[in-house]
Amino acid sequence: MGARAVRAPVAQRVRPPRWGSTTTLFQFREPAFWVYVLLLAVTGVRFVQEQAQLRGLSPSGWVLSWVLLALYLLPMFAVIYLLDIYEREPLSLVVGALLWGAVCATTLAGLGNDGWIGVVARLGGPDFAATWSAALSAPLVEESVKAAGVVLIYLIATAEIDDELDGFVYGAMVGLGFAVVENVLYFVGSFGGTPGGVLSGFFVRVLASGLYGHVLYTGLAGMGIAYLLTRRGEVSAARRALVATALCLLAVLAHFLWDSPLLDLFPHGNVSLARLLVQVPLAAAVKGVPFLAVLVVMILLAQRRERRWLEAALEGELGGPGLAAGELEILADPRRRRRVRRVVRKRDGRRAAALVKQLQREQVTLAMLRTRVDADDHPDLVRQRRRIAAICEALAAEMAPAPQRR
Repeated sequence: MGARAVRAPVAQRVRPPRWGSTTTLFQFREPAFWVYVLLLAVTGVRFVQEQAQLRGLSPSGWVLSWVLLALYLLPMFAVIYLLDIYEREPLSLVVGALLWGAVCATTLAGLGNDGWIGVVARLGGPDFAATWSAALSAPLVEESVKAAGVVLIYLIATAEIDDELDGFVYGAMVGLGFAVVENVLYFVGSFGGTPGGVLSGFFVRVLASGLYGHVLYTGLAGMGIAYLLTRRGEVSAARRALVATALCLLAVLAHFLWDSPLLDLFPHGNVSLARLLVQVPLAAAVKGVPFLAVLVVMILLAQRRERRWLEAALEGELGGPGLAAGELEILADPRRRRRVRRVVRKRDGRRAAALVKQLQREQVTLAMLRTRVDADDHPDLVRQRRRIAAICEALAAEMAPAPQRR
């Protein structure tokens, strides 16, 4: 929009990955896919049995648990999915990661935790085990089986994990699936399964603590795994291994601190409702906010890196039919993109705003194509430029002032 002119080259030269290649979960020629299917089938049997047992303990509590957790799962799924601003991951792979966390990881972690808790009890005695068994078993066992899901997704569709942000998406989805199923177990088992108990569990484990749990842990681990796997050729193997190990250990540490009696400011015994509503969120924040802050910084850094990739990919299109001067700055900033659409909607109507959104989407697609072809006159690029030019013409016609009546 506006006069088209050539813009100065992007100051910092970066080499974007091959963006935009779409791979599904169903890679029948990949051994990792069949490992995934086999483990999902085997653990799925036990998963169904456990859910049937929980439903038998409290039918109403089990149903209420799933209803409440669906209200948590759907918006969290959307937020995690949309954090990858420019290249959204294939839904089949994202759902595959969610299922790994919900079915495979919860089942395998349950078996592993039972064994480790027994070891802790034999070595430390019953009193020590009652205080420390969860902190000494769950972080190592659960983070290992969840991280294995991220690695398996990578082995199934290697081309889909380009950077740390992709690793976060898959890791967080694994953690989200794990958290939902684990919470059903807690709501029915630990909180009694009554409507009041389920609501109490939902407040403590989701409303007050939902940002500091498995989504956070496996999101950090997923970013570490992605750093190790995608930074080859950019940084040394030693540095990749160090960063990946540090992020995975940070996930384990965050989980350990949450399950341990350290910094335990949660209320115990009979307390008033007012105190409960205030103290539980504060106690959760003390244990979780520092690790959440690290994750937020990591996500912002990953988004900034992807923005540089977008600028590098579209540098050669500036001033041409695909991108006007000034549009790249808007395109690279999601907030500015939304602001432009709001202004156009208010000034020129919904159809014009829809065309602006379509234009922005097609320009991002142009960037994806630029990373996959070498020649500027490649037929795919020519077709995409024509598509953008047609949208610009339709937008200009929609925004043109109406002729005055005589």
